[in-house]
Amino acid sequence: MRSQIQLLSDLHLEVGKQYTTFTFPASAPLLLLAGDIGRLTDYDTYRSFLASQVARYRKVFLLLGNHEFYGLSYESGLETAQHLAEEPSLTDRLVLLHRARWDDPDSDLTILGCTLWPAIPEESCAIVEAKVNDFKMIDGWGQVAEATRSDPERRILIATHHAPCVEGISRPEHVNNPWAPAFATDLVAQGGWGGVEAWVFGHTQFSSRLSRKGVKLVSNQRGYVFPGNMVRKRQYIKAKGEHDFDASLTISL
Repeated sequence: MRSQIQLLSDLHLEVGKQYTTFTFPASAPLLLLAGDIGRLTDYDTYRSFLASQVARYRKVFLLLGNHEFYGLSYESGLETAQHLAEEPSLTDRLVLLHRARWDDPDSDLTILGCTLWPAIPEESCAIVEAKVNDFKMIDGWGQVAEATRSDPERRILIATHHAPCVEGISRPEHVNNPWAPAFATDLVAQGGWGGVEAWVFGHTQFSSRLSRKGVKLVSNQRGYVFPGNMVRKRQYIKAKGEHDFDASLTISL
């Protein structure tokens, strides 16, 4: 039996404090929130948003993006996230995907998740720190090396906040920017992902659906939307373009 999973990322609910006002339709039993949903320092309202979702889905999966850590050290951010996952209003329905594996008891689906902090080449460190605010606002960032082996008996979905490839995941005008290594690590190109059906990611501010080395790559990113901004009202309806945010987007595995 195949599983339906709804995918959203980069909601940036911290912008204008939209934790209790942003709504979207439920289109699958499982919801995957692929990072940059908001900031963990907005603890109570972030929890309220998640509580609203676990009431509507069989399971909600939460990845930690870089914005979750804003205003916190890496260690305190992880502690806060773990405390959030243990909240009575969220337990049993919320799965924190921090270097974690979840096996669906009702199907052959396996979800593997981590943030996938990018590996920054030494020659790019200075300009990345100058151009990308995340590396000024997060105390103690670094590369997270997450290696997974294929399970031939299960259908595997990998979920990371940062992108697992470089080509095709950013706006064309940003492809050659020297701070591009802050947004992606070229893992898929290395091969060895047999058994992985799909890889979900966010962070690049550019929704995309493509295939690399036999792996379906999907991102569905809302981006920065200010309350009352009618220019981007289309986010609330089903989008048509592959680079548009679609609040109802699902994948089947």
